[in-house]
Amino acid sequence: MQNATNTTTFKPFDELVCSDNFMFAKVMEDPKLCKRVLETLLDIKIERLSYPEGEKTIQVAPDAKAVRLDVHTADTHRDFDIEIQTTFYKELRQRSRYYQSIMDADYLLKGHTYSDLKENFVIFICLEDLFGQGLPIYTFENICNEDNAVKLADKSYKVFYNCSKWKDVTQKQKSQLLRFFLTDEGDTDLCSKLKEKEQRIKMTARERKEYMDYCILADSLKEQGIAIGEERGRSEAKLEDARNMLMENLPAETVARCTGLSLETVQQLAEQLKAEPVLQ
Repeated sequence: MQNATNTTTFKPFDELVCSDNFMFAKVMEDPKLCKRVLETLLDIKIERLSYPEGEKTIQVAPDAKAVRLDVHTADTHRDFDIEIQTTFYKELRQRSRYYQSIMDADYLLKGHTYSDLKENFVIFICLEDLFGQGLPIYTFENICNEDNAVKLADKSYKVFYNCSKWKDVTQKQKSQLLRFFLTDEGDTDLCSKLKEKEQRIKMTARERKEYMDYCILADSLKEQGIAIGEERGRSEAKLEDARNMLMENLPAETVARCTGLSLETVQQLAEQLKAEPVLQ
């Protein structure tokens, strides 16, 4: 499917599976299914789960970078972010760090104290092996380098699943769940329930319309990002030109007029150049 600007080709709605972000968020909106998925992935029991929020955006300050979580939910003692990752991005490590911090900040801004902070789980369900060590699951928590038996016990965990190694997981429920995310097939009751949910979503006109809006919005955000990047590139080019002119001892006023930069910006750049060490 393409939008009117032909900028991006999206998978047709009828071909979506649970490993696609839109479908994943929709399927996980079902509290019972989301609860079972979390219990299976983390080997925990959950008494009651808050209503899962798909594509939840958190921005803790107007000038802070906002994050959009695929699925966010919580129980009494734990906070969960579940991300489905079909594309291999090296910066997932850094994203997991930021997601965890922004979730904590959001919780604290709602009036809670540090001692109130829940256990925090950031979960990435990856179709490939991010770390290249051949493990099906990578679980991280903060420990002491000098004595690995000493844990920081800050109640924060990052878990990365490598679905391509589902056969190496000995627990059938978990193994088949990872297989399902990878292939859209799995031999357990949970996998059947997830598949049934997919099919019901595809039969709903409202969800079809929402997917179309989702694609249009994604294209719009992409175009905005390209525009911002182009503008940033132009600004960097102007600064480089100004720098070169100043190094030729041209007056700041002349540099500002030639580059279109403000006089204040050029003067600040001139001060920075003066402060730089001279290379021999």
